[in-house]
Amino acid sequence: MKTGPADGSGSVWLRAGAVLDRLGEVFVAASAVMLLLMVALMGVEIAVRGLLHTSTQIADEYSGYLFTWMTMFCFVYAQRSDRFLRVDSLRTKLPPRARAGADAVTSVLAAALVGVLLYATWATFRTSVMFDSRSIQPSQTLLWIPQAVMPAGFLLLALAFLQSAATSLLQALGRLPLPRPAAHQELLSE
Repeated sequence: MKTGPADGSGSVWLRAGAVLDRLGEVFVAASAVMLLLMVALMGVEIAVRGLLHTSTQIADEYSGYLFTWMTMFCFVYAQRSDRFLRVDSLRTKLPPRARAGADAVTSVLAAALVGVLLYATWATFRTSVMFDSRSIQPSQTLLWIPQAVMPAGFLLLALAFLQSAATSLLQALGRLPLPRPAAHQELLSE
């Protein structure tokens, strides 16, 4: 018995997908700000070295943290917008429902892989907290601070893959409408 509109728009999985889509967009915007901060930090470092013959002694370290954060923040967007590298040579030859089934399986496998990364980064984060680990740089940054974004990012990425798996499975079973192919996919299938 269907509880939502015939087009599937009332599905909790589609609503969760919309939330993840929006979150991905917000994270990309935050990453753009981080990129600007990183450029400013490196510019200050270059100016200080060139003009004052000294160093901020934090530019390399904090630029690395910002780069890691930008990467983690953009994973959800990449997953939601189908920007991760994928070999489609067999997938495009499948009928639409079988393709949705294959997408469900690959999304579950991707979520499992991300689960391993989540476990590893959580263990690193937890160890840094337990031992009050600090960077070896002059800033003596508490390492759990820059490390916190990694398990959080992998958790969101795992949730995004699980949402995609559920949606694809429901599409394969005919419980949700299949997505409309993009213009470039229609040309490839002709």
